[in-house]
Amino acid sequence: MGKILKRKGLFIPVILVLLIGLVSCRNGSRDDGDYSGKGNGQHFFIADVIEANGGLLIAPDKDSSEALSADRIMASVGEAEITDSKGNAVSLDMLEPGDRIKVTYDGLIAESYPAQIKASRIEVLGRNNVIDGFLSLIDDIYQADSGLNGNISIIAFDTSEWAMLTEVETEIILDTVGEKYGFEVVVGTFDELAGQGLIDKENLFFEDGILITIADIEINKDKDVIECSIEKWRSGLGAVGWDAKAKLKKGSWRIIRKNMWIS
Repeated sequence: MGKILKRKGLFIPVILVLLIGLVSCRNGSRDDGDYSGKGNGQHFFIADVIEANGGLLIAPDKDSSEALSADRIMASVGEAEITDSKGNAVSLDMLEPGDRIKVTYDGLIAESYPAQIKASRIEVLGRNNVIDGFLSLIDDIYQADSGLNGNISIIAFDTSEWAMLTEVETEIILDTVGEKYGFEVVVGTFDELAGQGLIDKENLFFEDGILITIADIEINKDKDVIECSIEKWRSGLGAVGWDAKAKLKKGSWRIIRKNMWIS
């Protein structure tokens, strides 16, 4: 009889632990204690800002449990405390696409698309280095041989070798380029753009734009060094490119060019 009672006494706590674990999984990330919450039941995750205009649209890191619910989340921040990494107050309109943030919330995720949460705290951690590194590489090639940019209205990108970037990172890069330079941004290989009638394949001429190709991409573990080949093409006799190495140092990206060529 005593043995049976001992087994029952162990069985009940095990059930309770399993039930608690299931509730935690449904509600979101578990409490790791690595944040300033507003009491028990608070959860957090790291995300990239996609938009902060009229609302906070974010992309949770792919290794977070929130990413299992949705790749995009609209965070309500009406009563949320927003600070930088030093605790200084930050307004929502100061957030930019590509900012890295830590989001604290109650663990509840509304199943919509984008998914929805109510944030209690937002901490700005810094920038997505890969996004800024690519933007620096693009600006470097755009400024080179500026005559190739004459009278263009389109910047095209061959992103066929950007597999190491997430969909959101690529989206932010392309949207930022469009806003910065004021041109329409399209995506496609040379043959795809020719098939759309944008490039005259017979005469090798992109009348309305330039095609930027970034390939052979290597990004180090710390994401502060990017190596690649990069080129800007306007025509058979109008192109420039080189092997590039971008290094992040003290918050700024430095571009080193090697094996430069011009046609």
